[in-house]
Amino acid sequence: MVWLFDYDLTLYGFDEGEVLWSLDRNITRFLEVRMGMTLAEADATRREYCSKYGTTLGGLRVLHGVQPHDYFDFIHAGEQLKKPEFSAAKIALLNSLPGERYVFTNARRDWAERGLESMGITSCFRGVFDIETFAWNSKPAPQVYAQVETLVGASGANIIFLDDKPENLQPARELGWKTVLVHPEAATMDIPCDLKLKHLLDLDAQAISALCRG
Repeated sequence: MVWLFDYDLTLYGFDEGEVLWSLDRNITRFLEVRMGMTLAEADATRREYCSKYGTTLGGLRVLHGVQPHDYFDFIHAGEQLKKPEFSAAKIALLNSLPGERYVFTNARRDWAERGLESMGITSCFRGVFDIETFAWNSKPAPQVYAQVETLVGASGANIIFLDDKPENLQPARELGWKTVLVHPEAATMDIPCDLKLKHLLDLDAQAISALCRG
């Protein structure tokens, strides 16, 4: 069994959303400084590109030719960026899962790795598949999921994928992966998936067994 975990708002929850929001503020600042936008324009553009292209970077590359490392070097700098808290409970949970575990994120590796280290869970994972792994393509682009299958040497129901965004789960379901939505409002969200969790730490032994059996 192979377990794939999104990083932002999945491995750490919405209760620590300030981690991602601190990064979003840097992304907005990039649009202000590098693209000459007002604060309001930059914030709206960040949201628009993320929605339309999967990431803000996706829109910046297509429409403005922005180089990925220039973008990430800018947004990953500054002491104002937050980190998720250390979590012994997450260490125990992740180490209890049968099979191999990987991070599958639309972020660049250094952003995810600093968070894994902060939570104390770096050693729980065999590797990190970041946006650079896929030549700067990102979820939910279907080709990214096909590449993941090659990288982990597994396919279909042998892969369990956890993410906070329904649109990222859909391509996985189409490949036969088992999918888990991790979101505070998961129970009320009408999307097909194998399991819905409010928080990663709600993944209990019964749910793990069911996912591995099905």
